[in-house]
Amino acid sequence: MQMRCRIVFLFISAIFFTQTLAAKVNFTGLAGADLDEANALDAKYTNLAAAISKYYGEGMAFASHLSAPNARDNLGAFPSFYVGVGMGTTFSRVYAVKDSVDSTVKDTVPGVLPAPNISINFGFGITRSWDIRFSFFPNVPISFNDADLPVIKFGTYRARVGYHVWEGGFLKPGFTIAGFVSYTTGSVSFKQDGQSVSGNASLANMSSTLSSNWQYLGVGPEARFWYDLKFFNPFIGYSLGLQIGQMTTGLDVKGDLTVGATPYGTGTIEISERKAARIVTHRILFGFEVSLFVFDIGVEAQVDLTSGLMGFAAGTAFRF
Repeated sequence: MQMRCRIVFLFISAIFFTQTLAAKVNFTGLAGADLDEANALDAKYTNLAAAISKYYGEGMAFASHLSAPNARDNLGAFPSFYVGVGMGTTFSRVYAVKDSVDSTVKDTVPGVLPAPNISINFGFGITRSWDIRFSFFPNVPISFNDADLPVIKFGTYRARVGYHVWEGGFLKPGFTIAGFVSYTTGSVSFKQDGQSVSGNASLANMSSTLSSNWQYLGVGPEARFWYDLKFFNPFIGYSLGLQIGQMTTGLDVKGDLTVGATPYGTGTIEISERKAARIVTHRILFGFEVSLFVFDIGVEAQVDLTSGLMGFAAGTAFRF
């Protein structure tokens, strides 16, 4: 039993704690001071990969909570049902990535780092006081027409059980406390060509492929307050999240290396960097829902108080 617990602990530690995975310069003939210069260039790209893991990772962890906006929490007693779709996004802090890296490699940072989320949402009332909701989206790739945007793949799975302290009703406030568990996973890749880096160690005819993959598991409590105005229902809430997870970013750079006046031909720099998720997060959520009998349209904004990110979500649903 003790041996099994140690194996589980080591497995979790290997997955979820920050560590440098790999960094390798692949050019023939490098030695001495020229090798030191090439390693200094490698360190700049290693820092870039670490910054992407940190800032894009926190964006994707935050986005996993976006895409299921609803105001009137109370679904009613069984057999009441709720089914719909939603979409949300935040934009990771590109300026923070650029501020974290050397000026000579800033051009490698993508212009935008969207962190989107889509989900299919459904739920049902158990009693007047209890209901349960689910959100999910399969881990499938999504491509954008804009060449400057990434190819992204993500999957989201979330369950939430709510208890209605105040049931709410027409011209009556509602108040819900809830608990959630969520898991999100995915990957993203960027490709860039025609770049160059100048300095003691210079790269010309450069192309780079940046790819990241992530997985995050979170649990936590929520509290939501809403007011039923029949067709228009505003809401505000707070969520505390406890999460573990990590993002691993790989950066493969190919180009013609010159150190001083010595050319070393075409080669690669290969890097992999891992960053762990923030353990504790706090979110404020607010928005409104327009109710057209059995059809709802919801709009929501969320603010992550730990990272400063803001995200938006919109969704539609049938409630019956």
